Amino acid sequence: MIRIEKLHKYFNRGATNEIHVINDVSLSLPECGMVAVFGKSGCGKTTLLNVIGGLDGYASGSVTIDGESVKADPDRIRNEYVGYIFQNYNLLASDTCFDNVAAALRLCGMTDEEEIATRVTAALTAVGMEKYAKRTPDTLSGGQQQRIAIARAIVKNPRIVLADEPTGNLDEANTVMVMDLLKAIAKDRLVLLVTHEENLVDHYCDTVIELSDGQVVAVRQNENAHGYVARDKNDVYLGELAHTELSDANATLSYYGDTPDVPVRLTLVNHGGRLYLRVDGGNVQLLDAGSEVKLKEGVFEEKTEKTEDTALGMEALPPFEAKHHGRLFSFLSSLKSGYTANFKNRKRGKRVLRVCMALFAAVVVFMSAVFGSAFGEIFEARDAYNHNVFYLYTPTVAVSDALASAVGDPKTGIDDVRLTGGYPTGDAYVTFRVGSFETFHAFDYESNFRTHAVYHGYALAEHLPLVAGKNTDLSVEEMLVSTAVADDLLEKSALGYVEEYSDLVGLLSTHLSVEGKSLRIAGVVKSDEPAVYLSPLALARHVHASANILTAAPASGYGISLAEGETVLAIRNARADTLYPALGERIFLGGREVTVKEIRRAYGSYETYLTENGIKVPTEDAWFSELVLRENPSLTEGTKAFSSAVDEAKDTRWFEFRDAYYAHLDAYLRANAFFDTDTYELWLFTEKNVALAAYFFTDEEYGRAQLFRAQEGRYPTRTELEGPYLFDLYDLLGGAYTAYEEEFYHKSHTNNIYTSTYLVSDADYVALSKHLGETHPSARVQSGGISFEEPKGGATLTAANPSDRTDIAIDVTYSGAIVYSVIHSTDPERTAAWLAERFGTLAPPSIHQPALITPDVFFDRAIESTREDIVISLITMAVLLALMSVCMYFIMRSSLLSRIKEVGVLRAIGVSRRNLVFRFFVEAGVLTALTVLVGYLLTGAFIGATLSMSSLASEIFYFPPWLALADLLILFA
Repeated sequence: MIRIEKLHKYFNRGATNEIHVINDVSLSLPECGMVAVFGKSGCGKTTLLNVIGGLDGYASGSVTIDGESVKADPDRIRNEYVGYIFQNYNLLASDTCFDNVAAALRLCGMTDEEEIATRVTAALTAVGMEKYAKRTPDTLSGGQQQRIAIARAIVKNPRIVLADEPTGNLDEANTVMVMDLLKAIAKDRLVLLVTHEENLVDHYCDTVIELSDGQVVAVRQNENAHGYVARDKNDVYLGELAHTELSDANATLSYYGDTPDVPVRLTLVNHGGRLYLRVDGGNVQLLDAGSEVKLKEGVFEEKTEKTEDTALGMEALPPFEAKHHGRLFSFLSSLKSGYTANFKNRKRGKRVLRVCMALFAAVVVFMSAVFGSAFGEIFEARDAYNHNVFYLYTPTVAVSDALASAVGDPKTGIDDVRLTGGYPTGDAYVTFRVGSFETFHAFDYESNFRTHAVYHGYALAEHLPLVAGKNTDLSVEEMLVSTAVADDLLEKSALGYVEEYSDLVGLLSTHLSVEGKSLRIAGVVKSDEPAVYLSPLALARHVHASANILTAAPASGYGISLAEGETVLAIRNARADTLYPALGERIFLGGREVTVKEIRRAYGSYETYLTENGIKVPTEDAWFSELVLRENPSLTEGTKAFSSAVDEAKDTRWFEFRDAYYAHLDAYLRANAFFDTDTYELWLFTEKNVALAAYFFTDEEYGRAQLFRAQEGRYPTRTELEGPYLFDLYDLLGGAYTAYEEEFYHKSHTNNIYTSTYLVSDADYVALSKHLGETHPSARVQSGGISFEEPKGGATLTAANPSDRTDIAIDVTYSGAIVYSVIHSTDPERTAAWLAERFGTLAPPSIHQPALITPDVFFDRAIESTREDIVISLITMAVLLALMSVCMYFIMRSSLLSRIKEVGVLRAIGVSRRNLVFRFFVEAGVLTALTVLVGYLLTGAFIGATLSMSSLASEIFYFPPWLALADLLILFA
């Protein structure tokens, strides 16, 4: 049955205190009978038993049971073949006797509760403990506990019973009772008994294996092992006591023993069919069928031998096929035990553990939310720029030409290119004024939404799915936003009426406008890119405003209709050092050949207009002299009377002279109105035909005189005009003034021409925003100017030598304006590789600004200032978490130490290491869920509520869902 060959086992092997506890042991044990492993304490008896039972490993040799190696699968072998009986019983104190015995069946995979109940009852009956099934072990005596342990050992009908000092804690009577049970089991089972009591070996064991210092020193057979009878201290033999008896017709009283110190009075009453007994005097103990003290007739008879007993009745415990081994705890039972062990335990240490774990969770969540703000900047930086957009420094026409030819080429992944000015800082901001929402009349600047976005044309949104609003029939004043932009806007919204994509439709931009009209969100399209899609004309306006590449403007904004290839040159302040093209001349404008269709000029003053147009007007002296002579022919020039008449005429007829002087004022004002689009008086004059408005713009005194004339039917004298007659446009226009003013501020634009501007068709204007090319030198950048290469032959381009105008083919270089190309890609990796290969040697515009700016560059810039904060946050969190974890480890370890005995018992009775780990894992999960989860939820709710109530909280806390989930996983781990 059991075969041991050359078995060796060491304690502290390789150390100075090494013990060779089993030294080359070889044994072959029989199928049945009681075999004793006998020897002095420390000789290796228990170790050998534990090796056979699979509780201990060994260094070398082999141990097989029925041909199977114990070392290969000790948990299965122990549960399938072995029943274990321990000196200290190893009963689970919190379980009933029934459950303690049933555990052996469950460890063998039995799940039929009815079959388990039948077998457990049979086992308890076999050892005389069936009445104690529902009691817990701590309510039983030592002998009773050992009988429960024996029932547990035999309930699965094992082929081997290993008994380790089973009587070491029992008195003589219980020792005999236990040994009798083991002897009965040994009739058809192998009982391997470890003991150091020689009398038990002699009376009960069939084979005796004697050990000394880990070696077998003798194996002998015992022919007369029939057991012996010991007197039970709980048995009272009546024949050994003095006896007196009293009786009558109704009752008999028998008294045994010595005379009592205090007389005893018994009162027996039969009333209503019931007998009542009252005892007065003495210490009385009543006996019933369940009492351990038994009254026996006769006297105790000593016996030196005992006849053969029959085997223990095992008919109700037939062998069965085990399904699995070592699994005592299911998920539900582990949940229950976890709750009981941690939350029904009122010990102070458990309460402290629960509080500490909840606080631990609260601190971790709070700490991660505070320090997480630095990490939040990383993720915000990742989402804050468009990953499909690149920026390339464009200093020459050649670079711009190369990019233009790359658009649509599958090898480059580029689908759009436009220009931008200055050093790119990443995506532009776009702000929407919530106060201008369609349902509101007044602006609410407190509720503006601001987000990042790259500006693109409508064309890049044509293939994107529409999620709200519209994406067709869009006007120049409408725009589309991506869902990435919309999501950011909605996240920042604390307004109940802006919660969905559709709520964003209609919002006005605070800084994007065309013809003075703010752009409005028309629709939301699905895209992960933070992008705003504008009409080609609106996007071109944005490009020219940011890049200052050319002083060009769409002619449509000035009420002029032009075909492609035509331009109107508008000159406000002519420069002597600037070469202007002539009317009808064909010139290059941003690489596009255009014809000068018209030249418009602005004039600094009315006098300049007259001079430059060759118009003669009368002088003040000439006009008044002629007036006086015409009306007073008798007067002679140069006389005192003539001078007096002239002076009087200047006071009374002054404004008639101004009529003659301003005879060409209408033409002058209309010429200047083209350049000054933000002057109210000129707008009234040109758009609303309010003639008097123009006079206020030119000469306020003359304008006031015109108002006087409108009121009084005549011009005032200059003296009268200084009196109480003070008129203004409001008096003139009356109720129309307010309506005109509102129309002016809502419809006028501010496309003023400051020096000179080329007005082109909308198509040419859009094209100029996408490509850098050779340009006529009069197309100046407003900020910094342009340095031009000298034309061939060394000619100087000035107004003094107009013949040089015929040889204009100049590549411009920019000294005051840095130009980059904005490149949109459908395949960022491919585009990045192509740009690096094609323009990798392009010189950067400065030591701080690279020539090629990729999305990664923006990310590095965004977190550059936070890198140190991130490192500090990581180190701080790691140190705090480590310190708190060490503290928590020792707190939990001290809590676990109280259950070490329980762990030992469970392993000893056959619970596998895996099932035990599972049980404690589930229990730890229960403890964590009901402590850590509480602290986590309360702290998380506090942080979430704080973030929702105050925008300032976002400067302190960063607690997105992913961080909350990470905290939860870390805490549970």
